[in-house]
Amino acid sequence: MAPDYPRENGSPAPGPFPAPETAYALAPNIASEIRWTTRTVATTECFTELDRDYYLRKAALLDRIALLDDPLLSGGDSTETAIAAALVLLDSDRPHIAPHLADRAEQNPRGYVRHQYAERAGCVYDDACEDGCFTRPNPGQ
Repeated sequence: MAPDYPRENGSPAPGPFPAPETAYALAPNIASEIRWTTRTVATTECFTELDRDYYLRKAALLDRIALLDDPLLSGGDSTETAIAAALVLLDSDRPHIAPHLADRAEQNPRGYVRHQYAERAGCVYDDACEDGCFTRPNPGQ
């Protein structure tokens, strides 16, 4: 990852995206996330727009699955699928994020997903999470 050099306008460049083990440290297990994404799609009426949390959790799930693949086989289907899901999230977020973050995210779309997931999962530590956190998305399950 590139060093954290200041940008032309003098403000510091953002730090690197979090490592997968940091971003997903408190994440539910993969099987639970597969059930959640499948159930969400199956119980949503056709032509209903899904919220951002769905796309973020799906992209994170696909990233985690791709991480399980053999590193010698990088660039396989799971990697391509994870990148595609990350780009969907990035495209939907683009109007709401700073240009320098969008530029970094384009260079590393899966890193962007990890960054966003880690920020959203961080709600465990504060009371801002009104509709359930990713780390305990399905109470009682």
